[in-house]
Formats: sequence, C-alpha cells, structure tokens
Amino acid sequence: MVSFSCENCNETVKKPKLAQHQSRCYGAYFTCIDCSTTFYNNEHTKHTSCISEAEKYEKGLYKGKKKAPPPQQQPKPEEKKIEEKKPEAVKEKKIKDNSVSLYKILKENKKSKKHQSNLLKSLKVTKLDDGSLSLTYEK
Repeated sequence: MVSFSCENCNETVKKPKLAQHQSRCYGAYFTCIDCSTTFYNNEHTKHTSCISEAEKYEKGLYKGKKKAPPPQQQPKPEEKKIEEKKPEAVKEKKIKDNSVSLYKILKENKKSKKHQSNLLKSLKVTKLDDGSLSLTYEK
C-alpha cells in the first residue's frame, strides 16, 4: 500500500485515507514516501504506480524486470520470377484435379465399396481438341 507524508502536519497517511485527511488539514500537500514525489491539490489520485522497495534501497545493484525486446521486422522474401509454363501442361494438371475432385465427391456419397469401385472404374475422362473435358460412363 502506498503511503504519503502530509507536509503540513507531518502525519503519515495511506492512500485510501488521503481525501479524508485533506479535508481536515487545510492546504495540505503530500509526498510519496517511496518515491519522494510531492503532490499538490488532488494530483495524488493520479499516482497509481511507484518504485519498489528493492529499487529504492538497492539503487545501483537493482536490476529491474527485463523487458522483451521489440519484435524485429523480418525482411520480406524476394519474389521469384515465375517462368511461363506451356498451356498444355496446365490443362493436363486440370484434368488430374477434376478427376481427384470427382473421386472425393464419390467418396462422400458412398453406398458400398463394390458399387463405388465399379463406378470409378467405368468413368473415363478425355481431353477434347478445344481443351474441354469429356466425362463418359461405360456400363
């Protein structure tokens, strides 16, 4: 608990009793006992933190809590130039992506393992000349 010394009457008063003492002691101003800071009028209400006893009595030997170093800014990764790929290679990749996603859809809606495997075996995905995909089901 922070204690203050009244400079008018030299009485030691704890912070919760300051307002009461100030009304009794006309023109009182207070000094914090821990940090030796003088407060006039109602400035003492703003005094919420103070030095610790260790800091006060050990002075040069006191080592406060270590503050975390500010986060260092990491350099932005350099953007690598992406070489242009042939459009056909990209289309081939899309065919694989569609077949995989089709498999995932069938997997979610499975009725039986035999039914699912027969259905997947009978599906054929072909690439047409205009680049579109054709999905055929053979019984």
